Amino acid sequence: MKTDIKIILPGDKPLNIDLSQENLNWELEEIDEREMGVERLYEAVLVKDVEDLDEPLEITLRVWEYPEGFANMQEIELSEGNVVEECDLGQFVISYYEEDDDYDGEDEP
Repeated sequence: MKTDIKIILPGDKPLNIDLSQENLNWELEEIDEREMGVERLYEAVLVKDVEDLDEPLEITLRVWEYPEGFANMQEIELSEGNVVEECDLGQFVISYYEEDDDYDGEDEP
């Protein structure tokens, strides 16, 4: 399964980041009760030092799980540049919490 994202930075500089090689710390940010059960919003922030940028590049990854066990939507936000190719972020979030023996799916942010 594809695990990288492709970004175009200012000056048309391409950047490829393999998220499977990053230590992503997913946080449960929000829980909402909906018609088919609970919707959860997970977020991870990745900060990368990139040559030719004055400030570190901040990448915010968001995944909405709804219904439970399914990645419904995702969003990638950058401090600079544009995402030109994404991967399925749900593959990191759902497995992250399934492997956490202490996670019972009911934690409040």
